[in-house]
Amino acid sequence: MPWSVERTGSTLRIEISTPVESWEELMDEIQANLKPVPTAIVLPSEVPGATAADKDLLKMLWAALRSEGIPLLPPS
Repeated sequence: MPWSVERTGSTLRIEISTPVESWEELMDEIQANLKPVPTAIVLPSEVPGATAADKDLLKMLWAALRSEGIPLLPPS
């Protein structure tokens, strides 16, 4: 699986690498981890080697999570 979703305390950490075979599974896993609401989400804004479709889906993911009102942070 080229992605992971992990809670560290009250922070949700999402790691993504290419190729992403199932964005739907990734989004379902993120949704399952939004309760209780995390204080922040660590999510890359770019994924090396991403296709145009991957880039579009990552932008959509950022927009969807941003609309939840949870702060989004880039990986450190």
